[in-house]
Amino acid sequence: MFKGFLALGMVIVLVTSTLGTKDTLKTQARIFQSAPAVSLKNLQSAHQGLKPGQTMEPSPPANTPAKLTHASHPLIIPTYDGTGEAVHPSVIDFKLEYDLETWRGYRYWMAMTPYPRGYDTFENPSLLASQDGLTWVVPPGLGKPLDIKGGRGNFNSDPNLVYDPDERTLIIYWREYAKGQYEKIWRIKIRPSGLVDPKELCLEERWSDKEGLALSPTVWRKSAREWYMWTANGNNLIHLYTSTDGKTWSPKQRCKSPWNNWNGGYLPWHLEAKPNYREQKVEFFISGWPKHGKFDDLVLLYAEAPMNNLTNLSMPLPKPILEIGKPGSWDDDQIYKTSFTIEPVQTSYRYHVWYSARSQTGLWHTGYTQGILDTNHPTNTVNTPPPLESQGETPKHSRAPRKDFP
Repeated sequence: MFKGFLALGMVIVLVTSTLGTKDTLKTQARIFQSAPAVSLKNLQSAHQGLKPGQTMEPSPPANTPAKLTHASHPLIIPTYDGTGEAVHPSVIDFKLEYDLETWRGYRYWMAMTPYPRGYDTFENPSLLASQDGLTWVVPPGLGKPLDIKGGRGNFNSDPNLVYDPDERTLIIYWREYAKGQYEKIWRIKIRPSGLVDPKELCLEERWSDKEGLALSPTVWRKSAREWYMWTANGNNLIHLYTSTDGKTWSPKQRCKSPWNNWNGGYLPWHLEAKPNYREQKVEFFISGWPKHGKFDDLVLLYAEAPMNNLTNLSMPLPKPILEIGKPGSWDDDQIYKTSFTIEPVQTSYRYHVWYSARSQTGLWHTGYTQGILDTNHPTNTVNTPPPLESQGETPKHSRAPRKDFP
């Protein structure tokens, strides 16, 4: 769509498109960026021969701190707006997680949202698919976002993918934000035939609720009658909801908040939860920032909860597991939303990680890495990847922490 980048400034060209349902007309902005992004040709060359897990960086020695290795390049992520700037990855590996070779012809599925230059107008839930977890394509019939909102003051964000093996459906949950009014959690089911069901409202939290909002929903379907969803409240709390059908949810419960005092205190923002059945626990990757720092200091944290007490979160690892990259790298400003899968490796676990991040040049991309984290013996944790918004300012939208919560 783009022949190149404009030399100066940013030009927003408004076009009208019929995205979503046929009778829905939305004005969309296509953004031409003045700062050059990493060229697609260079990214393609960088990833030639790359197998899932390789980060093209030297493997660190054993007994290094409990951290993942940075991806040296972002992945090429197709987005409906054409910029390739994407965040909020939520990934399912059907072979590893459900013992299925593929679902609708692909092993990996990803929910994400575009986020070009931080424009929330484009944060509409979108689906991609892949055979190897690295090369992502738009699956047939799913080239448009699953839902569209207008932008500033009312927009979508934070998609989360869940699979229902009984119905063989892929379910995408996401959050709708309306400034000063509410947070809503919606869902859509995609059938094995490719049929997309109408969206369903699952949850609404009013801004008058001083306990907080419902950010970054992450859902674990334990069984047909046991569903669990965690959300962050925009301050220091994570809440748990339960359901018997994945649509109607209970009142929220406070989770234990170990991050309040961990390493001086952190505040959680984006969440992703995955079950570890061998250990009978649910594991969380949480992007958060220091309580005494600023929002731009987002890093990746690890937490877990036993399956028999899902509000009892703990943080057994001594440090963040991923921090910002070196100056000049694609992820040198914020570690944003992250997704992962858990692969047993002898007595430890290999984590396959897709993470979105921002550069200091203001570009948002998603990369892939992996590492072995011995979460049962944190002092022995090793980092061995095998082959295979504005600086200094608080963001001026819902990503800013609200100070009126307890």
